[in-house]
Amino acid sequence: MSLNFATAKAIIDEAHRAWSAGDIEGVLRTYADDIWFQRNAVDSTSPPLVIQGRDAMGVFLRDINAKATGMAVVDAFQFHAGIGRARVSYFLKDRETGQCHSGTYRQIVMFRGMQISRMEQFHDAARLTAFFRLIDGVPQHEGRS
Repeated sequence: MSLNFATAKAIIDEAHRAWSAGDIEGVLRTYADDIWFQRNAVDSTSPPLVIQGRDAMGVFLRDINAKATGMAVVDAFQFHAGIGRARVSYFLKDRETGQCHSGTYRQIVMFRGMQISRMEQFHDAARLTAFFRLIDGVPQHEGRS
């Protein structure tokens, strides 16, 4: 099976489906062992969040999942020259208080074989960080690179 629009979208959709089901192992199966992940910075003085490797992504995702349930759905997807671009709608709900956060983000995804090897996400990072500070401090990897 070669990587084309339909295959790339199926991989992205599976990652988001697994996240929405709370299946962290399912999310991780869509990632290459050496995945490189970056999320935009909270402000102009902060570095972006960078995580390298499937194991580190597992720690990051489990930390979020321990605090909040969530759902993510790909609203739009483009694929050209091996690069996927998605617009994702998502929400998070604090497991203890029920406090909710929703929004959209852009995602740029590169693939190796049938797995995601590089992912960049562009959130309203200030709002997302405020949500995590509100519910119980910042996720374990926040602000680290």
